[in-house]
Amino acid sequence: MQTTKQQLLVLLKRTGSVTVEEAAGALSIASMTARQHLINLERDGQVVTQRVRRANGRPHYLYVLTPKGEEMFPRRYDLLARILLDEVGALTPDQIEGLTANEKRSLLIQRSADTLAERFRFNVDGRSLEARVAEVTNVLHLIGGFAEWIHTEDGFEIRDYNCVFATLVDESEGCCDGHSRLITQLLKWPARHENVVSGDVRCCRYVVSPSVGPELEEGLTIHA
Repeated sequence: MQTTKQQLLVLLKRTGSVTVEEAAGALSIASMTARQHLINLERDGQVVTQRVRRANGRPHYLYVLTPKGEEMFPRRYDLLARILLDEVGALTPDQIEGLTANEKRSLLIQRSADTLAERFRFNVDGRSLEARVAEVTNVLHLIGGFAEWIHTEDGFEIRDYNCVFATLVDESEGCCDGHSRLITQLLKWPARHENVVSGDVRCCRYVVSPSVGPELEEGLTIHA
């Protein structure tokens, strides 16, 4: 069970910023209790306050995560770095001949995604799509630090708030292709990627619909 401090950190990671009243409402605690916990987090250097002026009335204060607070959601760079080094060592001259620098990076990201998928592969036989979504989310949480899934009207959503690929290269250089590749290979089911940016929040969202179509064959990926 998470402590109130952990719940506040997760809330901030998910929403980007909160007021005392928003934190109190989300956690179903008194505003005074929420304020004290946020003050303690600020004292520990994990959150910082931002003063926001309003058109009318008194200014209000938003609490946001600091870099130290972000460290509470550790990405497994050690794991990915080792995989990347192994993939670099395994490349042959003919595999990269004629490729641009961006194409080489994209190739490495996709090969690394394949290795991750093999390392964390689980048996999907007899598993419902919901069970697969939950298991894939566990994998993303393990290597990224904060991922979750929810039910939707059309199926499921996987949200990765701490994508380990996103900090390596720009989206245009194939990081989302690598992320999508990993998820679809583990799920054996199509997943439509959406890059969500809202205020201080950025997350990779994957929409998984039972009505999309047949399961994926080995090695096949489907992108939006």
